[in-house]
Amino acid sequence: MSASALAQHLDCSRAYVGKLESEGVVRRTTDGYPLDEARVSYIRFLRRNRKRTPRHDADAKYARAKTEMLQLKLAEKRGELVRQSDVDALIDQLLGITLTAMSSMPARRAPRGASRRPTNAVSRRLESNCEGKRPHFT
Repeated sequence: MSASALAQHLDCSRAYVGKLESEGVVRRTTDGYPLDEARVSYIRFLRRNRKRTPRHDADAKYARAKTEMLQLKLAEKRGELVRQSDVDALIDQLLGITLTAMSSMPARRAPRGASRRPTNAVSRRLESNCEGKRPHFT
């Protein structure tokens, strides 16, 4: 096959076929260029070059990022993920309820009208409530 025919088959110029021949990508025999061998060699050459280009690296990084983004969206839709702001709001709400409940505990333990200072009556009542519930150390 002639260089012009090979160039047309590979969709490139005659000069580019000459460049490929000088780089050893395709080889010319006495009958011209063997079509099948030239085609396979050119495809291998293109694959090797594609793996080495910065564009290929950028495309691979983009594909990985896009895949990760889709996996996160799917996990969120399945209910496997929640937004950090939702978790923070829930924690704030639970802490508010807990603090409110804890702040009312001393008031419920003391008798009505009692001062904040523990009195003997309050101490006796607390002791009777705790009887048998606390560990005894010897």
